[in-house]
Amino acid sequence: MVTPCFPSFLLLLSISKMVYSTSPDWPEVCEGIKMRKDWGGRIPVAVDYAIVPVKYVIVHHTVTPECETESSCAITIRGIQDFHMDTLEFHDVGYNFLVGGDGNIYEGASWHKVGAHTRGYNSRSMGLAFIGNFSSKKPSVKQLEAAKKFLNCAVELGELDRNYTLFGARQVSATASPGNQLFSEIKTWKHFTESP
Repeated sequence: MVTPCFPSFLLLLSISKMVYSTSPDWPEVCEGIKMRKDWGGRIPVAVDYAIVPVKYVIVHHTVTPECETESSCAITIRGIQDFHMDTLEFHDVGYNFLVGGDGNIYEGASWHKVGAHTRGYNSRSMGLAFIGNFSSKKPSVKQLEAAKKFLNCAVELGELDRNYTLFGARQVSATASPGNQLFSEIKTWKHFTESP
């Protein structure tokens, strides 16, 4: 019996197409995620990939007005992306995901991508930013619950390590982020650490 001889690159191509075609549809897997196309995001200048699962989640606040609707959140995120790309010269919006006051999670740099949110940690963490300024008030219950559900989903997808560590940006860089009130809140979360 003669075994057909396939060039190895064809076999790899077939396998990669099979894997790609069965990749999960992220918005359906994690409830409430609005993709880049939903908020009118620009295409990144470049993309760097992170090794997953990442071990850290770093919480930020955007120090922008809060948003309560998908359209107002989209406007705010486009403004953040413009600032990050045009002024700071980042490749994309710096955060991996953003949490809107409307209870939706918004795709930023996205899954298994290196963001530009915390120097020294970008390649091994997920930057999660709450839209708003939370120095003197806490995010809404809706916003907090959306973030918690999202983190659980990220673990289930294998994007985030099951034993991940969570901390505020102020713990590893010279910033007030994520604001006093949000920082007090995340201190009560299961994966929070005082010493990252």
